[in-house]
Amino acid sequence: MEEWIDEPIVSPVVSEPDRQKIIGMPFLLRGSSDLSLRTRRFLIVNGSIAGVVGAFLAGVAIQSDSESAAFVSVLAFIVAGLFGNAGRLNRTTRLQHLYGDCYIFPADLDEDALGLIRRARRAIESVSASRVNRLGLLDDIANDVVLPEKIWDIACLLRTQAALRAEQDEAMSEMMTPELAAVIAPQREALNRSVAAVTKQVVELEDYADRVQEADAALRAHELLESNDKYRDLLARTDDAQGLQSLTEHVSVLESTLAKNLRDAIDAGQTLAT
Repeated sequence: MEEWIDEPIVSPVVSEPDRQKIIGMPFLLRGSSDLSLRTRRFLIVNGSIAGVVGAFLAGVAIQSDSESAAFVSVLAFIVAGLFGNAGRLNRTTRLQHLYGDCYIFPADLDEDALGLIRRARRAIESVSASRVNRLGLLDDIANDVVLPEKIWDIACLLRTQAALRAEQDEAMSEMMTPELAAVIAPQREALNRSVAAVTKQVVELEDYADRVQEADAALRAHELLESNDKYRDLLARTDDAQGLQSLTEHVSVLESTLAKNLRDAIDAGQTLAT
């Protein structure tokens, strides 16, 4: 399941509780509409008036035992509640006001940008889920800080590139003139160079993920070395000196491989942090 790939990309500056809310309500955030301050005040004031009227009518209904007054008072309270809730900033609107430019929906990107952001997220997920990362063997890189910043930077660039591509496509749909071509050509060159730079960043993330997976495989092999004593005993019982020597040499090679793969992974990660 890869639904997480289509989750909003959230800026690292957003607090964790609000980040979870943004991720949990993407469709509400995309579809919610904002009310002007004047409209909210109008709704709140009228909601308060309806509440006062409802309270008054409720008192009348109690004193006179009037069913009609009781019915109207209930309607007034309902109107007061609806107006009051509509006039206040709801949860999604509050998030929009606080973090309106701090989250990006992959669904709002074009196909080129979406392909790159998905590749970047897969690479980051691979690193985050690795055993060498969970065991703290990559702590020197501060993945919890570096990777969210990296994916956010990439997403911001991709959002800008997608908007510029749409702008250029619209311009290209018009009749091409020498003047228009003179403007568009250098702009397309600048955009292409930017896309190439972001693609390089994504490739670096994927390279880091590959190095981490290699370190994971080496770690697994290293853990299997713990059972080598059983094989040594087996070879010793058959006086197989050559087999014992070969097994010992393989242990040394695997330990060197693990150390090298960890160094390679850390080097690739530190390249991202610079």
